[in-house]
Parts: sequence; structure tokens; C-alpha cells
Amino acid sequence: MRTRALHRALVTLLSASAVTALVPAVASAAGPDQCMISRTGYTSDLRPGQHLASGASLIPTPGKAELVMQPDGNLVIYASGNPGGYRLALWSSGTYGNPGAYATMQEDGNFVVYKKDGGEGKGGALWNTATYGDRANSYVNASIRDDGNFVVSGRGENLSWRTETMRWNAKVCSGDMSWSPGFWAESATVWLVLQKDNNLVMYRKSDGKAIWGSGTYGNRKALTLEMGDNGDLTLHEYGQNETVRWRTGTAGHTNAYALLQDDGNLVVYKKGGGEGKGGALWNTGTYNKV
Repeated sequence: MRTRALHRALVTLLSASAVTALVPAVASAAGPDQCMISRTGYTSDLRPGQHLASGASLIPTPGKAELVMQPDGNLVIYASGNPGGYRLALWSSGTYGNPGAYATMQEDGNFVVYKKDGGEGKGGALWNTATYGDRANSYVNASIRDDGNFVVSGRGENLSWRTETMRWNAKVCSGDMSWSPGFWAESATVWLVLQKDNNLVMYRKSDGKAIWGSGTYGNRKALTLEMGDNGDLTLHEYGQNETVRWRTGTAGHTNAYALLQDDGNLVVYKKGGGEGKGGALWNTGTYNKV
């Protein structure tokens, strides 16, 4: 797993050049111990002409996901951990090594990270979403959501760009929408992330150390995490054949579900089973590593 691009850094309060707007996101009735994703929360936006200065952050809700323009020039999305503790980097622009770099939402619909003295008409662009264009769009903005997804609405042929770093509930059931690379979940002690390299990895919140992984990194095709109707939790390629690259081997148990527990264990339970009820079919064995 690569760590160089995901440097941690202390961040300042939101600077005056990055104006925040809090608006409700799409709500869902599902709680963290229920099936399906919960999108209840807020977004924090940059409008055209607004900047995220070096060292500043966009934080829709304190204690949840945040977008940080680090002093080293890297734009990073973090999942917040325990108060004052380690934060998990979910995505980065890979622009570290450029002290003083800043980000801006341009009038042309492009979201760009520029070198310290760069800007529109000056050059110095380090990274961009390529959402520039001349199409009419009254919702041009860059938005970080409570669930960790960063979305840019621009003016290009493809109006929208996103990191696909969406937070899901800690319970995964058959019939749920499948996970794509970048999706993640959390319990009180750990994060579970389907990384962009296709590896499903569990990190503990106390120090950010990886304590379990599926070993599926580097697969040529993007993998999907899904709980099958037969009770088997799998990582498989998307397509006609859906080649399975990893599985729990728990098939034969209709309506089984997976639960990321507060004790740090990921467990597949029979229907009707659960913590204190028995019925465990498979687990990561990480309950004693947090």
C-alpha cells in the first residue's frame, strides 16, 4: 500500500478565502447498524472564484470527513478518527512536494490545484478535474460531503467528477448496492476500506496501522465487494463472468450479513445471528488487535 502521497499534517481553521456553505445531503432512514448506506449529513462547498488556501480545510461536520489543502501541496480527504487522534487518508491529488500550493474552483467549471504563485493565466497547474467547458450549469461548485465523497460540478462535456470515496454502513447485506473501489465503513475502533488498488483493508483508529487485508491489490480490473443472496461475501470483477478474486466461503446461508464490529472484528453472521446471539460463519480474527 502506498503511503508517501498521503502525508499527515496539522491543518489550520478554514481560511477566509475558502467560504463554506452547509446544506443537507440526501437523507436515508438507515442507521449504522442497518443495511444500505446512510447519506444523512451536510456538504461544505467552494463556489466559482473561491479558494482553499494552503493549510486550510473544508469540514462539513466536525468529527466527520474533511478535505485538507496541506502545507506540502497535497490535497487530501481524511476520515476522522478518535478526537485528536489519527485520521485515515482516503484519497489525495498526489501533489505533495509543492509548499504553499492552493486549490480553486474556477468560473470555467474546473477545479485546480496550483503552485503557490500560479493561477489562471499564470500557469503552475499541478492537478485538475478536467471539468472545464462552456456548458450552462447553475450548480458549478466543489463539494465535500459528510460521507467523504468529494464532488465537482463543472461546465465540461462530463458535468460531474467525483472521488467515489463514499462511506457505507457497517452492516453489509444481500441486496445492498455493491461497494466500488474507494468505498469505506467504520466502527468505533476500525476503518474498512476497499482501496483504489482493489485491496480490502482494515485499519485501526488508534494508530492507523493495517491489521487485515484481502490480498487482492493490483488486480487488473476493478473489484466489487458484495454480499450474495447465498451468504457469500465476495470481491469480484464486474462484468459478464464476474470472476471472484476473494470470498469468505460462507455460501449456503441465505440472508447472511457482514458486520464491522466495535471490537474490531469483521464477521459474517447467519440470518438472525449477531453479537451476543451466535451464528458467526466467518471472521477476520481482528478482535484482539485494536
